[in-house]
Amino acid sequence: MIDPALAAPFESPGDRGAVLCLHGLTSTPYQMRPVGEALAEAGFHVLAPRAQGHGTRPEDFQHTRWSDWLASYRRAFHRLAAQHERVAIVGLSMGALSALVLAHEQGDRVAGVVAMATPLELEWKSQALFAAVRRMPFADTLPFWPKRDGPDISDPAAAAASPSYRSVPLVAASSLLDGQEAALACVQRLGVPVLVMHGRHDHVAPVRNAHRLMRLLHTPRRRLVVHPRSWHIITLDVEHEAVVAETVDFVGDLFPAPDPAPTPTPDEARP
Repeated sequence: MIDPALAAPFESPGDRGAVLCLHGLTSTPYQMRPVGEALAEAGFHVLAPRAQGHGTRPEDFQHTRWSDWLASYRRAFHRLAAQHERVAIVGLSMGALSALVLAHEQGDRVAGVVAMATPLELEWKSQALFAAVRRMPFADTLPFWPKRDGPDISDPAAAAASPSYRSVPLVAASSLLDGQEAALACVQRLGVPVLVMHGRHDHVAPVRNAHRLMRLLHTPRRRLVVHPRSWHIITLDVEHEAVVAETVDFVGDLFPAPDPAPTPTPDEARP
């Protein structure tokens, strides 16, 4: 059982612009807190929802699929879009796949995307396992898959503190492949600015994913940053401060702060 306080969605109001922060598969909004809190401090309205079936018990995750996780994120997007003309989307892993799909769906309502550790393809063993599970007629009867090494974070203390499922039902997790297909089907048609970030030593979605994503993107405003010491969950790993700074700078360029009001001259100030 995950601590509900750590797994809870979070929201911070702001009037500079809106940012949707999307966590990864089997994890919680806790992954996005360093980024979300920094964006909130910079004046943005930040919303970090929790995808259906996440942040409680693995049994709650068992009967959810990619369409459910994306629907959770879509509802959160519409909530922000009801209050703001445009929304930036920051996603990690499964959240990055969701961010790319939402950016295509929502068109001009999206200001830009930060795609972190995007798993267009998992490391080969997991990719092959998930593909095999999807072909099994009785996949729901498979046992839960233990994540013996915990979250893919190089910092042991950060990994231990991160709330996520330590075992997952394979049939639900294998639905991530549907998210891969959805993102690959639309990424070439994106026209919004995209910042791609990845950890060089990512064991879940190898860094080649970042280079592949850059090749697929045709939007003229795209940039790649590879963090040389980080693993998969770059928002919590040893270079998280650089990840946060890159994100805040990128989103700040999407929503420039208004120019300060000019200081009146003595003549203008005189009644």
